[in-house]
Amino acid sequence: MAAMINRAEIEQQISTARRFPRSLKKFRDEAIQMVTLSQSIAEQCVYALPRDGKTIEGPSARFAEVIASAWGNNRAGARVIDDKGEFIIAQGVFHDLERNVAITYEVQRRIVDRQGRRFKPDMIGVTANAACSIALRNAPGR
Repeated sequence: MAAMINRAEIEQQISTARRFPRSLKKFRDEAIQMVTLSQSIAEQCVYALPRDGKTIEGPSARFAEVIASAWGNNRAGARVIDDKGEFIIAQGVFHDLERNVAITYEVQRRIVDRQGRRFKPDMIGVTANAACSIALRNAPGR
């Protein structure tokens, strides 16, 4: 029953998306407007991660949210799909309803320390949330 409801919802969303097609100009204008709304928002759209004496920079999960919102006619989300004991696997999904193209991206994150001890539940939750953010960020740009 739930699968039938989900299918009906998606079919309705696809139908609606095709009745109201996106404009690339509107997408660009809205994305720029959202990203430049404030200094704080602009800073949240980029991540910087120190790694091996260098800083890795790139578009953040917040930027991916802005892009998905401005792009319109899509469904996006992330969830943990597996717990393998030492690792969790998160999956990000981006479904362009107008073109009916779905993209998934999976991320694996370790949930044990150097001694092989499993993280405490709250740290597993933090790690899972981070993995979901990364998977969601990467799905639209894949």
